[in-house]
Amino acid sequence: MKCVIIANGDIVDYEEIGKLINDCDFIVCADGGAKHLLHMDILPHTIVGDLDSIDESAKKFFKDRNVDFYRFPKKKDYTDTELAIKYALKKGVTEILFLGVIGSRMDHTIANITLLLPLLKKNIQAKIINDHNEIMIVDKEIAIAGEIGEVLSIIPLTQKVEGITLQGLEYPLYDATISMGQTIGISNKFIDKRAVVSIKKGKILLIKARD
Repeated sequence: MKCVIIANGDIVDYEEIGKLINDCDFIVCADGGAKHLLHMDILPHTIVGDLDSIDESAKKFFKDRNVDFYRFPKKKDYTDTELAIKYALKKGVTEILFLGVIGSRMDHTIANITLLLPLLKKNIQAKIINDHNEIMIVDKEIAIAGEIGEVLSIIPLTQKVEGITLQGLEYPLYDATISMGQTIGISNKFIDKRAVVSIKKGKILLIKARD
């Protein structure tokens, strides 16, 4: 089951983001992310969080339409986005798409990206999408669709990432090693409509980006 979690970060292109949401089976809103769904006139299955950032108009709109609210106290050990993940996992989801998890608060943005790590360990497919990026964490082989000239970057998340092979990109690698802090994996480009990234040991942050 494919789940989408919408948080309170930045979303600009509601038309395209709405298409992504409508392609999912289960919709979970993390607190203030409700404002985005209100703009798109989309009903979530549930709204999770301490409800300290949701607009009153959005709260009323969704309560009037019998949307479930799963409320937590303000003093808690988890962010609203992590609580949304825990809720979704209890529902048996196998894939999670994150929207609205990147914004001006860099602490929240970085924390949200790291939430992909425990999902990887649970074999849950997880991806962050905003108006300019698709973000994943990879520890084995993955094929990525893209347009020719589109940017693909890899960033080590472990001290060393070994056995890196890149195919379908302008700058291929074959069984290479990249250490944390090296930037050799930044701003590669698709030369085909399909790239393959594989690694033997370690974890990488994979970002397909556009300006």
